[in-house]
Amino acid sequence: MARQRLHTLDDLLDVAEQIVTSGDPSGLTLRSLAAAAGASNGTIYHAFGSKDVLLARLWLRSSSRLRELMAEAMTAGTGSTGTAGVDAVVAVALAPVEFVRRFPASARLFFAQRRDQLFSGDLPPEVEAELAAVQGRFVEVLVTLARGVWERGDRVAVEAIAVCVVDLPGGIVRRCLLEDREADEATASRLEAAVRAIVALPLEPRPPRPAPSPSTSPSAPRSNP
Repeated sequence: MARQRLHTLDDLLDVAEQIVTSGDPSGLTLRSLAAAAGASNGTIYHAFGSKDVLLARLWLRSSSRLRELMAEAMTAGTGSTGTAGVDAVVAVALAPVEFVRRFPASARLFFAQRRDQLFSGDLPPEVEAELAAVQGRFVEVLVTLARGVWERGDRVAVEAIAVCVVDLPGGIVRRCLLEDREADEATASRLEAAVRAIVALPLEPRPPRPAPSPSTSPSAPRSNP
């Protein structure tokens, strides 16, 4: 039977994702993707142009999927007055667990590989712009959550939220993936308890604003001789 040809971008990324997550990422090349997908070399080169662009596209899709789940969780995770902000943080912290369930290969790619190790920085400007936009949307989620809990969007508040929704769930999910198992309800319950304990702690004071540099500060009035 002739191999089915895949031509949509998502189909090609699905095949590439399986190649990367089933072994060494260095085993993925544009030619190996063409062979595995049943597509022509020209189709693959036209879609991606280079291996780094292909890997960047994979990372972009994975991070976008996770960010969409976080946005859904942030909207749905509300409770009674006074707890809505905390409930939203908990819901977003649990989003990576749902990410693994819905998109296991994307989650393995996202959590098992550091972005700077997956592809180089030599990318076309439009891909760089998409990467920056995704990063910006993640930061927006952190700031929104921080303001929902403490009515603060400064560095201290955002870093506390990052511990809750990035560091803790990322470490738990990464360990589950390495052990080839899903995060069970007990694990999710412990994650929720840890997040609620963190947001219950008082925050440090707001960091002081940097003093204006001499080049931007108003000139001092001169005294008469």
